[in-house]
Amino acid sequence: MLNDDLRTVKRFISSMTSLDALSPQQLRRKSRESQGNLGFAGEKLSAFIHQLPLEQQGQLLALLQQQYPQLKGFELSALRAGWKSLGIQEEYAGVRFSTEARHINDGMLRLMAILAETLSAHEFMLFDEIENGINPELIEFLLDYLVNAHQQIMVTTHSPMILNYLEDDVARSGVQLIYKTLDGKTRAVPFFSIASVAEKFTVMGPGEVFVDTDLKLLPDEIAHAKKGRS
Repeated sequence: MLNDDLRTVKRFISSMTSLDALSPQQLRRKSRESQGNLGFAGEKLSAFIHQLPLEQQGQLLALLQQQYPQLKGFELSALRAGWKSLGIQEEYAGVRFSTEARHINDGMLRLMAILAETLSAHEFMLFDEIENGINPELIEFLLDYLVNAHQQIMVTTHSPMILNYLEDDVARSGVQLIYKTLDGKTRAVPFFSIASVAEKFTVMGPGEVFVDTDLKLLPDEIAHAKKGRS
């Protein structure tokens, strides 16, 4: 029998999801059932949105309209054998156009998938290299949204642009450096707690500090700092 603490851990682990292989080709696919998730590469997006309650479909549409004001609605069709297809309606110069998923631009599809995932029941989400395939002008909106989401969200990135869109206090408390120790173990440390990084952070923005830092030297600095405290 599991005790209450282990049940809590089990529930948390089962609530985790990762979208680290989002593919425009997969996002465009027709799909059947979503089982409440988008799939590893987003291949269940059409079924996932189709199965959202109307209120949540409206929330997703409203979020997308903040960046795509010409977007007027989803076109969700139930096909033979349970397949679901996805399309959108857009309006230009008072005329509405329908666009199938195979012709929706990659950036909109990726943004749609990420925002849709936050409407799922998952409590912990991982988005790998979140800036990939998304127009730079959408990144600030997306990061602001994710920072304020009620779920726990982990984002991986190698982009200084991503860091520069974070408020200093968010960067200081939330950005972690994942590195290998001298004996090959993987460790994480708050990036802006490292002495040389923290000093630069007093006069530079988060992304500027990242660009100005030789990451290869940090494991040595961290190891020496730990020895000094022991």
